[in-house]
Amino acid sequence: MSRNIRNVVLIALLLTVTVIFIASPVLAQQYGGEKIGSALDRITDWLTRILGATIIIIGIIVVGIRMSLHDEQALQKGIWVVVGGLLIFLAKNILALIKGIAGI
Repeated sequence: MSRNIRNVVLIALLLTVTVIFIASPVLAQQYGGEKIGSALDRITDWLTRILGATIIIIGIIVVGIRMSLHDEQALQKGIWVVVGGLLIFLAKNILALIKGIAGI
């Protein structure tokens, strides 16, 4: 019985977060979109720089530890961690490149 309640609470939480994310651009545009837009740009800049760099650093550390424990797939998994971290780290630049190519 508690498992069903937990599932219902999880679904309700996910629906609430989804509604908030869908409604936030509309509210942001209506109530001072310029300030909120610049704040969102600063937040995404921070997230891409800090999160991407953190994933790369932690990934390299974990791969080094796993390689020292003689894990045969550590290098392969580590390459994917570094590639994922670089994608996050360079996301804004990649988007700017795509916009430049598309002429937007």
